[in-house]
Amino acid sequence: MPDSSTGEPRPPRAPRIYHGTEYTPLGRRPRNPPDAPNHLGPTLEWLQPTVRDKYISALLIAGILIVYLTVINGDFRWIHWWIMWVIIIGSALLLFRGIGNHWTAAGINWVQWREDWVDTYQLTRIQFSADGYSRVLRLKDAHGNKIHSFKISEIQRNPDLWDLVYNGILHSVASGNCDIDTKTRHILKIPYELGPRPTRSERTRGRRRRG
Repeated sequence: MPDSSTGEPRPPRAPRIYHGTEYTPLGRRPRNPPDAPNHLGPTLEWLQPTVRDKYISALLIAGILIVYLTVINGDFRWIHWWIMWVIIIGSALLLFRGIGNHWTAAGINWVQWREDWVDTYQLTRIQFSADGYSRVLRLKDAHGNKIHSFKISEIQRNPDLWDLVYNGILHSVASGNCDIDTKTRHILKIPYELGPRPTRSERTRGRRRRG
């Protein structure tokens, strides 16, 4: 484990599914972040949409709705229907506010998604799942803390943040006290030799998926 205060030495690069890169901002502080588990060490990496991101997303959804309404009606008569403007403006405002809640942060041995956090070195369950169109991780630690639906694309946007989290995941799996199935191991590229050996049926299913 790296030093809990300095974060050094940083863990090696973790394998990733998504390769977009967005590092922790150095020129500004986060806006109204939720309380972090500071008793586990300071926040070393974080990710938060900028105000510009929020405006762009809101304008984009408004533009999509305008184009959609125009196409299905064949003209612009819908602009005289006040309910359509309520839908467009309401959708843009909801997206604007919703994106602002996409807070992700990590320390040496913890990760936080919005207000929820877990101790990454004491995970008792790591499960890969799907939440709508998103691929997510469901995490639980030995203290009962849970992150129910952590978007993998979100957590991997910041490579340095993901490195910290993945290092903790490896330690948890190696401890033998973490429930992780073969599918999740395969998705996260966790060696089967790490932690309790999978059963013969699990190894067979894993090889079939890789094939």
